[in-house]
Amino acid sequence: MDKIGLTKDAGWQYGIRRTVDLPLEETWDYLFSKNGSEIWADHVQTDFSTFKKYSHIRTKWKMRDWNDDASFQLRVLPNLRTKKTTIAIHIDQIRNELHRDLAKKYWSSVLAKIIENLSSPSRHSK
Repeated sequence: MDKIGLTKDAGWQYGIRRTVDLPLEETWDYLFSKNGSEIWADHVQTDFSTFKKYSHIRTKWKMRDWNDDASFQLRVLPNLRTKKTTIAIHIDQIRNELHRDLAKKYWSSVLAKIIENLSSPSRHSK
């Protein structure tokens, strides 16, 4: 039986996506604002290997007690018909299954907080 999250050549991986009822530019601008980046950028290297505004970034990430970096990708994907945006986070080159489980818990929580903040009426009334 195949193990969930184990790839042939990139180690362990984890990905999560959530959609918000906001246009792409507003979603991106929030993610890279001071308030937004405080949620997701902890332990993420800010010298991005890829930075394509309103599209995606790539860099390295690791949890506090890890010795090895994992590859981190954050994407925003527009739905032009509905004006909604999907936020996609993908981590690969994770060392082992335990680290994958920790990454899953961590990034599920982070993305839930991002979605909660983006959906908050008080954020739109400023």
